[in-house]
Amino acid sequence: MPTLINWNDEIKFDVQESKFKKPKSIEEVQAIVRQANANNAKVKVVGAMHSITPCFVGNDIILSNEKMNDVLSIDKDNLTVTVQAGVPLNKLCDYLKPLGYQPPVVLEWGNFHFGAVSGTHANDASLSDSAQVSSFVVGVKIVTSNGELLEISEQQIKQYLPAIRSHFGLFGVVCEVTLRIWPVRSLLFTYETQEIGRFLTDFDRQMEKLRTSSDQAFALIFQNVDTILIQHRKFQDVNVCPPHPLTNSLESKAINLFTSLVLPATQALAGLHLHPHNAEALSNFLLKGPLDALRGSEFVINPNDRGILYAEDDPNFEFHDWAFPEANWPGMVQAYRDLLHRFRKEHDFLIILPTIVYFIKQDTNSLLSRSRNSNMVVVDPEHHDPRDPKWKDFRKAFGELAFQHGGIPHINKTVDAAQTYYAEACDQDALEEYLSVRKQFDPKGMFLNDFFEEMFRGRL
Repeated sequence: MPTLINWNDEIKFDVQESKFKKPKSIEEVQAIVRQANANNAKVKVVGAMHSITPCFVGNDIILSNEKMNDVLSIDKDNLTVTVQAGVPLNKLCDYLKPLGYQPPVVLEWGNFHFGAVSGTHANDASLSDSAQVSSFVVGVKIVTSNGELLEISEQQIKQYLPAIRSHFGLFGVVCEVTLRIWPVRSLLFTYETQEIGRFLTDFDRQMEKLRTSSDQAFALIFQNVDTILIQHRKFQDVNVCPPHPLTNSLESKAINLFTSLVLPATQALAGLHLHPHNAEALSNFLLKGPLDALRGSEFVINPNDRGILYAEDDPNFEFHDWAFPEANWPGMVQAYRDLLHRFRKEHDFLIILPTIVYFIKQDTNSLLSRSRNSNMVVVDPEHHDPRDPKWKDFRKAFGELAFQHGGIPHINKTVDAAQTYYAEACDQDALEEYLSVRKQFDPKGMFLNDFFEEMFRGRL
């Protein structure tokens, strides 16, 4: 009996061999769905299983798109590419790079399947364009609950595209995805550090500066040293990237600094079982060198090189990603700092990993977009041990605080909080439209699972 395991090894579920399907064609998908319909069975599609919430877990038929993994065609005149649902991001980047093109959004990990990210909250940072992968989806072929193949695009029944860009596997089985591509533009990375209090006090001017100097911005808050490290990214109108010594070591991608340096050091530190005061002092000492090295550094990369593959033995940690209206972010960060201080004082609990921050431009292309109504800024605490009971208590308290500050949780990256808060936190008119369209596609609830039934309880 196969056991399916998510990215950080925290979600595991068994699937009967006879119910684990790996179709190779649209016709095979249709046959599976028609049989499921006849048997009143449920169907859940799994991709790379990068989610840390059980949004992908099913208890009946599980359909993997891993054998539908071909890049089908490229349209250079209209700047689009069509892929099967199981094509991972890194494969598309490898295909596009020698042709001089790139996906508009290249995520930090290259394992993501396009069948999934064509309709989830998967996003990068962006100040100048949409940050969400699904915003650049211009067409899909999807098998609906009656086994029929439906093509939705900017030319055919386009009224459904905003809902499909948030499909989360709830509308049917996505088999093919057509998305926009860009002529490749290199990214210039530069860094600066600031004292976090100063950044918050001067937030409006800092945002104006970011928009003037950067197309994308990513940051790490090192809360124990009151420092924010800001990564500026600026597109360059060239496709030749000069080599740089940091490219494959300290930081060629936003995530490398995190997984190659900060996370292993944190896990080693945690293994010493030090008192929080001593752990903080040692952590601060270990961070000083990398922060000094990055401050003022710069390099250029081809965006196609950003999406790297994570391995089965990669570090185990947990996100808790909430996005906030830009105007609310300084107040939320200050409240977050107070919460960290309270948990350290009252519970001897210290988060050593830095807090991830990224900036998302307002985007109405998908109905469940977290930035549908405004520019958003993320606060994303990370912890090296997802099973730590003190982390679970902290995560719950953080969720309550985040909701009070107008935050919206990431459906794939906020354990418990997505089910508790998302439906109430998001745009209510957009959610009502979304659920109405979803019911048209799947009137019997074939593609709903326990996770989404709980998240949308009382609204389905």
